[in-house]
Amino acid sequence: MNEPALKHDDDVERLIAEHNGDVHAAIAVLLSERSFLIKELEYASLAMGHGFARGWRPKITSIS
Repeated sequence: MNEPALKHDDDVERLIAEHNGDVHAAIAVLLSERSFLIKELEYASLAMGHGFARGWRPKITSIS
């Protein structure tokens, strides 16, 4: 059975091309952006009222 194609193949190829084929650099940028977005989510959850989300808080998981 054939594997389904990734829906983000074009994005992956573009990202790698933006880093001149350096996959490690592309991953480093993605991890840095992920870290920034996690901090933004933490700040937003602090500013958000408890009743607004009915007690829901985002679960932040780390990459092991």
